[in-house]
Amino acid sequence: MEVNRAPIADPYDDAIFSPSGGPVWHWRALWRQHRWKGFKAELANHLGAWRPTSRHLLLLGPSAGWCLPQHFLTRFETIEAIDIDPLAPALFRLNHGMALARSRTRLTFHRLNLIRAFDQILQTYPEHAILFSNMLGQHRFHDEDEIRAQSTIESFRDRLSDRHWASFHDRLSGSYPPGSALPITSSSFQAIDSETLATELGLSGQWLDHLTAHVLPAGTGRHLIAWPLLRDWLHIVEFGSVEPA
Repeated sequence: MEVNRAPIADPYDDAIFSPSGGPVWHWRALWRQHRWKGFKAELANHLGAWRPTSRHLLLLGPSAGWCLPQHFLTRFETIEAIDIDPLAPALFRLNHGMALARSRTRLTFHRLNLIRAFDQILQTYPEHAILFSNMLGQHRFHDEDEIRAQSTIESFRDRLSDRHWASFHDRLSGSYPPGSALPITSSSFQAIDSETLATELGLSGQWLDHLTAHVLPAGTGRHLIAWPLLRDWLHIVEFGSVEPA
């Protein structure tokens, strides 16, 4: 499907509060850190195994970096971070600034709507490895047209065919009984549609599809991780890394 590349109005441009950032998100992240240890450890293992050739990183949608491991960030000489959340730069530096200073990693933040500015960003940083930091699955909240939102999300797959890139992104989210054991997540080399995925993980009830089933190219390793975002709200996150075609 051909994607309309014309700029699309985002109701959350220049907004303090949004579905994918803002004070509420940061407050929750601060107080849920101890509950996220398992998710963060599994994500750290996958990021640790990703070895792009570049020492320069484009970090897309990192927010305050609540889930990003410092041993991953400090591998790079420079990091260009791009996020629309006005609170992200200060909080990211609060979380990771000292470690980055010790490793002499130069961090620069840019407040941009990366969906609209993506082609320009790629041209400006042609040698950088790219990490989508849990942002692709949030795009459906920034575009009320679900079909267009899905097309935009999937377009990155082809636009990055000549780059080293990786992404962790929401696949499903929904209500989960407090205290229940987390679903046993797994790895696959095939895309799984959301309904089948929910069934395989034993999830019942209604689950939000984040439109990211086909972000990664065919044959890419897909690693699923359970993320207990809140006491009664669970996300299923997918991680994958891609080498140039």
